[in-house]
Amino acid sequence: MNKLIYLPASVIFILISIISCKQAPATQIINGIVYDASMNNITVISNQGDTINISTMNSNPEKVPGVLLNDSVQVTCTDEKIDGVQILKATELTITVHSPYYYIQGTWLEPNPINPKEMQGFTLHPNGTANSVNMATLLIKNWNLDNKTLTLQYESIGNRQTITGTDTLNIIKINADSLILAQKENIIWRLARQK
Repeated sequence: MNKLIYLPASVIFILISIISCKQAPATQIINGIVYDASMNNITVISNQGDTINISTMNSNPEKVPGVLLNDSVQVTCTDEKIDGVQILKATELTITVHSPYYYIQGTWLEPNPINPKEMQGFTLHPNGTANSVNMATLLIKNWNLDNKTLTLQYESIGNRQTITGTDTLNIIKINADSLILAQKENIIWRLARQK
């Protein structure tokens, strides 16, 4: 009689274990480059060439930090069903190689050609805005980076008129400390990062 009571209990325990194992979300690791990013989602081009959308909504920011376009990343994801839609959700994210956006943000300076004791240049802010440093007649307003091309939107002030324009510059060198920019193969800026 006691065997009949214990047998169904052990069977129920095994069934519950099997069901709970099946409900545990499967994880997968995706390696690739960030193609697009928003507050709750990133799009990664995987090393295999697939375009993959990954939700970062409600992710732990210590395990899933913010990313920049063109960052190389390794993302650990789980498959989840939300409102009947199967999605990938990031549980961990590691930036394996920073994009040029990471290095190019900040203040870049060079000696003023008229007075070498003064420094001039510009600051590139993370939100795409920019400002000039010690250049009263050239006001740099915005910037964009596309591969190795830096675009600076500016206002040139002089002779009682303001001219707006865009400089398209090729990045010859970029690292944590130096930035060299050219226009049609002529070097325009040799800049050092402000410490």
